[in-house]
Amino acid sequence: MELLEDAGNISEHEPREFEETSQKASEEMVELVNIFTEEQMNRYESYRRSSLPKSVLKRIFQSFTGTVLNSNGVIVLAAVGKLFIGELVELAREVADSHGLSDLEPVQPLQLKEAFRHMLLEGKVLHSRNVDMFRNQRL
Repeated sequence: MELLEDAGNISEHEPREFEETSQKASEEMVELVNIFTEEQMNRYESYRRSSLPKSVLKRIFQSFTGTVLNSNGVIVLAAVGKLFIGELVELAREVADSHGLSDLEPVQPLQLKEAFRHMLLEGKVLHSRNVDMFRNQRL
C-alpha cells in the first residue's frame, strides 16, 4: 500500500519539476537571444520559420518503408530531418571556410557534397549504394 502512495506522490511532483525545468530553459533561451548579433538573430529567425513539408515527408517515408506514418511520427521525422539538414549545412559552411570562402557567400552544392562525405566517414550517416543525394527528381 505504501508503494502505491509513494507512486502517487512521485506523479504529483513531476508536473511541477517539468514546469520548473521548462521555465529555466525558457529563461536561458531569452538570455541567449538577447546577446545575439543582428546577423545571428536573422539566422535564428530563419531557422525557426523553416520547416519540411509534412506531406512530402509522409510520402517519402511510405515509399521507403511501405507503411503509413501517423501525424506524431511525421512531426518527429520533420524534427530529425531539420536537425540533420542544420548539421549538414553547418559542416558545409566549415568546408567553405576551409576553402577560404566568405561567410557571406552562399553554400554551394560542392560544399554540401563534401560535408555529406565527411558525415559518411564519421559514421553519422548510413551509406546506401544507389542513392544520389543531389539528383534532379521531383517528389
